[in-house]
Amino acid sequence: MTTDERPAPSNPAPFSTVLSDTALPRLVAFDIDGTLFDSTKRPQPGTLRAFAGLRAAGTRIMLASGRPIPGLRGLAERCGLGTDLIFAGLNGSVVVDQATGRTLARHPVPENVARPLIATGVRHGALMMLPHDDELVVADDGDPQAVHEAGGNGLTLRVVEDITAPGIEPTKVLYCAPRPQLEILEVELRERFADRIELSYSSPIYLEATGAGVDKSTALLDFCRTQGIEPAETMAFGDNGNDVTMLRAAGIGVAMGNAIPEAQEAADIVTASHDDEGIARVLSRWVDVGELTPAVG
Repeated sequence: MTTDERPAPSNPAPFSTVLSDTALPRLVAFDIDGTLFDSTKRPQPGTLRAFAGLRAAGTRIMLASGRPIPGLRGLAERCGLGTDLIFAGLNGSVVVDQATGRTLARHPVPENVARPLIATGVRHGALMMLPHDDELVVADDGDPQAVHEAGGNGLTLRVVEDITAPGIEPTKVLYCAPRPQLEILEVELRERFADRIELSYSSPIYLEATGAGVDKSTALLDFCRTQGIEPAETMAFGDNGNDVTMLRAAGIGVAMGNAIPEAQEAADIVTASHDDEGIARVLSRWVDVGELTPAVG
């Protein structure tokens, strides 16, 4: 389904209605692909200017992603996003303050849950990848997708003879397969592990499992607790299934115009797309984002 074909949410609120009396958020969280990144895999100019304005005003900036912490660190450096970010990696499993290097929260999948999760994926023929600190644990380091995932996130591939064996407590269990295959796998995972895991899709070929109650909203709330910030004082931007809980938890949830229907329904407002300065158009309520081209459509 293309962006133009996606149904609009049932009751999207105008920016002016939601933001009219709202103070500048103390924390703004951003998903990466499809949100912070446009179709060229870079932040748009207005977004970068908005980041500068947020910093000048004392607002903290969080990158909330399925990526591991090393991947977020490399991404921030490559795109010039700054050195004072909050990294919420692996769908909220790990939260790190970039400026100090301090780990603020960590929620691994318990080994007694991870092992049967991994075994189920193997039985369904999914490529299993287990992020663990600076490594990506796999059964085959020659698989092109594993090589791509590790290389794109600054991880070292570590091969184990039996990926279902004891001794591995991953911060996320990543299943890679074509979407129809993942959907069959998802049914069994939800039936067997319903109260022990969180499941979400981060792309058409990635299904991700974290521990029960651990998702991007967890990261946002974990950080708020460490800083004395109320959830109402936060804002979050997202576009995909693994952003839904974060959009609901934030004081203001913003879905991109290219977001899936579930994300748009979860949000308070829907902005323009990631290719049309959707982030800057919202943040211009508080900070100088420079001149933006007229909104498309």
